[in-house]
Amino acid sequence: MHEGFSKEEKILLLASVLHDIGKFYQRIGDENTKAKIEKEYSTLIKSEGAYGPRHQEWGAYFCEKNVGISEVISAVRNHHDPINMVDLIVAIADKISAYEREDIDEDKGKAKQLISIFSNIELDGIGAEKLHYKEIEPIYKYRKPTDEILSEKECEKRYSGLWKEFEDNFKKINSYDDITELNKLLYLLEEYTSNIPSAFYYSRPDISLWGHLKSTCAIAFCIFREEKDRGKLESIHNKLKRKIIPPKGEGRYFCLVKGDISGIQDFVYDTKMDGATKALRGRSFYISYIMDLIAKYILRTEKLPLTNLLFSGGGHFYLLMPASFMEKVGEYQKFIDEVFFEAHKGRLSVLLGAVEADINDLICNFPEKMDEASREVQHKKTRKFYELVKNKSIFEIKEEPGKNVCPHCGRYYDDECHFCISFEELGEDLIKKRCLYEKHVVPEKLSINKCFDVFKCFGVEVEFLDIPKKGFCYDLKKERHEKFDFDSFIYYLKVPTYMKLEEQSGKIISFDEISKSAKGIKTWGILRGDVDNLGRIFREGLKDNKTISRVLTLSSELSVFFGKYLEDVIKEEYEYCYAIYAGGDDFFFVGPWDRMPYLAFEIRRLFKEYTGHNPVLNISMSFEISPDEKFPLYKVAIEAGEHLDEAKAYEREGMRKNCFSFCGCNIGWEEIDKFIKVKELIVSALNEKTPRSLLNIIYRAVEDSKISERRNEIFKVWKLVYYISRLKQRVRKDAKGYIEEIQDLLLDKGNKLYKFAYVSARWAELETRKAGEGN
Repeated sequence: MHEGFSKEEKILLLASVLHDIGKFYQRIGDENTKAKIEKEYSTLIKSEGAYGPRHQEWGAYFCEKNVGISEVISAVRNHHDPINMVDLIVAIADKISAYEREDIDEDKGKAKQLISIFSNIELDGIGAEKLHYKEIEPIYKYRKPTDEILSEKECEKRYSGLWKEFEDNFKKINSYDDITELNKLLYLLEEYTSNIPSAFYYSRPDISLWGHLKSTCAIAFCIFREEKDRGKLESIHNKLKRKIIPPKGEGRYFCLVKGDISGIQDFVYDTKMDGATKALRGRSFYISYIMDLIAKYILRTEKLPLTNLLFSGGGHFYLLMPASFMEKVGEYQKFIDEVFFEAHKGRLSVLLGAVEADINDLICNFPEKMDEASREVQHKKTRKFYELVKNKSIFEIKEEPGKNVCPHCGRYYDDECHFCISFEELGEDLIKKRCLYEKHVVPEKLSINKCFDVFKCFGVEVEFLDIPKKGFCYDLKKERHEKFDFDSFIYYLKVPTYMKLEEQSGKIISFDEISKSAKGIKTWGILRGDVDNLGRIFREGLKDNKTISRVLTLSSELSVFFGKYLEDVIKEEYEYCYAIYAGGDDFFFVGPWDRMPYLAFEIRRLFKEYTGHNPVLNISMSFEISPDEKFPLYKVAIEAGEHLDEAKAYEREGMRKNCFSFCGCNIGWEEIDKFIKVKELIVSALNEKTPRSLLNIIYRAVEDSKISERRNEIFKVWKLVYYISRLKQRVRKDAKGYIEEIQDLLLDKGNKLYKFAYVSARWAELETRKAGEGN
């Protein structure tokens, strides 16, 4: 356990994360176990007027068998009718976490599935047409939601299998006094309770059990640190029990902290093209990993459990901290600034924004608190490294005559920049090694020569291994649907690490090799994208049900899709494509240029499936082609970013966003099928030996259309028909059908030219170009 944790805190943590474990246990429908529990707790059950064992008895029975700490067993059993301080805090945290849920005996109803949180999202009166449900499976199986409602018998069967796997792994926890074993417990709960509801009988089952357990524990620790007056806590508990939300200002026990990293684009993309694939993997991982380390460094220092890390991904994190932490934010910011300025010379920074919160905020409008923390971070971005500037330490950089200055990181070096090279080393280890081993060390500001030194500053020494060793190991190679091994590993990384290796040499593929694998022109492309209207979805999409548990469930579901799930699905069919980053709600892929549009279409299809085809949930994307294989990545990335912004501003027939930018041409997703069909018909025609003059006919028609539009004249459609008719006379019989269909698709209603004719033809031209042909 954390060094310095008191016995009472240890009991509080175990009681809060296990307080509702009985809900999971009782859903297996085991009558023999039920009879044993009923016999053991018969006196208590009868005295409280119940007809049989409830989830608190099931949970207490489980803890008696597997935990063996009497205070924890008591707290789990009594969290509805508390008899001591720990029970009381867990009871309050439980009610705050899922305020609107009526807590009753599930044994009276049949076991049900967790409603996908995406089925709840609604904006401007538009939402899901029907409910979709999560499969009763661990996270590692990554199954898409289904609209199928399982029978009671099938539900019990699946819960039984899930529970057995969970309990078998639970028994492998050796001690509750060791931090590694505690983390194993938390990751175990996350793995097996993320896809099941926290409650369902007489309530809408849309909060995951893990989201509820995690937030209950986080809330409980904040209350424990801030409030010792039992009378005040009993007053709050009585109000919550009577469904009365404490007014603003009462129960100000919390502080919401947002950490945000600034300068990602320049840092990740500004790298030399030699060895770029390794460096990009290393740099993108560094962004995600360092944010996770900083969040956990704060929690370790403050002696708080990992449950208080509410979310980490996409270059930011949220922590739920005790209210008194507000006074310490400046100290942590100063240390982070010192480390990051030493490491990155001002090019990369991490900023902390913190706001106070009360019980009312956690129940009624948690997204507003998240927005407040975000605004605090934005304010601080105008005052980066303020403490260093104030103390003039930022101006103490000394020139080193006779040395070179690295154009990528600004450091002085003799023969080569070891700091930049360390990101290539990090990338290679991530791709080739089996696991990442973490060893906790004393956090302190160190002399930074490699990226690994930054990790040490925040208390973690990293080692990459082929064989896991005792301690905290992340699995880097777990395949999709592969059962997780809690014997050897604690958990698996949720950030992309895959990259194709050459079969014979085992070397990591280069941009040259990615380019060579493309059809037509030999170059690479990039794909960027993110979720549309995400801010509104969090602020307004859940309507009045904006509790901390629901917000956590929504964040978690997005992170699962844009993390390991997306990478694992994509690498099966797009072997030369890989994620530079994918997390939070956005992604950046690199691959052979010809595969990237199809990758975009596949990601959108998967996302729509994953979100139950809710029309509110959409992704806009931007695809860009590099002029050649040696062209600087950051230039293409910047252009793709600008075009993504334009895609999100694309308006047509009352619609906005929900768009795919093809090299700067905005195409609504509703228009994409015809766009693909035109391109593929042109390719098919060209593959049937149709002269490439077909392309020139289309380009000429596009130019004529533009001239007609400028002159406010009618497009001379007869020219296009004439030239295509002449072309048909010169082609083989197999190609004639393609050309006729192309002509039909190119002519829209009113004899207007298809608006994406040029882009479709250009795409086909690049894909069918032979080596040696010009631009």
